[in-house]
Amino acid sequence: MQLDRLERTDIDSDSPALHVTNADWDCFLHEYYRVVKCVWGRTGWGGHAAWQCGAEPPVSPPCSEQARLEPSIRQREQCTALLQKLQGWLPQLHMEGVHNLWIIKPGAMSRGRGITCSARLEEVLELSGKCAAPSVQPRQWVVQKYVERPLLIFGTKIDLRQWILVTDWNLLTIWFYRDSYVRFCSQPFSLHHLHASRHLCNVSIQKQWRQAGGRHPKLPRDLIWSNQQFQLHLQQVGHTGAWENVIVPGMKEAVVAALHSARELVRDRKGSFELYGADFMFGEDCQPWLLEINVSPTMAPCSAVTRRLCAAVQRDVLRVVLDRRENPSCSLLPRNKQ
Repeated sequence: MQLDRLERTDIDSDSPALHVTNADWDCFLHEYYRVVKCVWGRTGWGGHAAWQCGAEPPVSPPCSEQARLEPSIRQREQCTALLQKLQGWLPQLHMEGVHNLWIIKPGAMSRGRGITCSARLEEVLELSGKCAAPSVQPRQWVVQKYVERPLLIFGTKIDLRQWILVTDWNLLTIWFYRDSYVRFCSQPFSLHHLHASRHLCNVSIQKQWRQAGGRHPKLPRDLIWSNQQFQLHLQQVGHTGAWENVIVPGMKEAVVAALHSARELVRDRKGSFELYGADFMFGEDCQPWLLEINVSPTMAPCSAVTRRLCAAVQRDVLRVVLDRRENPSCSLLPRNKQ
């Protein structure tokens, strides 16, 4: 049905497969959850599909009924062919995985507070009706498909903070900072253990937890890498050229598209500027995915890398908004690189 809609072949079709009632969907979802609960429960998922930051998910009781899927060879071939067709229409399909995980973020919150993850529609709808803070009205939530197949470094989840500077909204003028930094989780990545220490890379979240014993010796103790260290790692693991050819162009494209979409909501004040912090994750293929764009990104150093970069980005912002106003041809490189 989804492929028919994407390919526009459903417009004049009378196929009975396109007429599915709400009762049919309820029946399908009931059977789907029954199978998934039993299969995941036996592999360590514990049958529990939601978590709150800072708490390990409780283990649900074992399945009371047997549920198994044994597709025939023909069914496997049909499913494989459908997925290959969908891949051409849905760019996110590769990173979605099979657990149907969704991440729910409350509006007007920061530093990873109030973030929840769920694999069940009724839980997402229930959460969206709650108020997480006095400043947040009910139903003001962001719901995103969780990246279930992320690029990992030594088995650990990462994300990347990229600074962007907007000096004009009409015409939209964006400065993309050349340096960035990578944040690590303190525990190894696992979809069977949805603890915040494994899944939220925010520094304010990770500092609450001890780092896992037996961590790979090359993982940073302060959980921060520079983008140069990240590039070197990509080369070492066989992703040569991914930074220049996939990651940076993809991040720039996502930032430009996101800021264009918000132009009409921003009050354009000439002579002003705004510094943002964009957070990205990467799929196994190094494709960047924009998670969010933060206003007032933190400039508090939490590592040797951020101590250097936070000072540099503030200095370089002044070069752009002050020095360049007086002399449009002035160099924007640090003095030791001029």
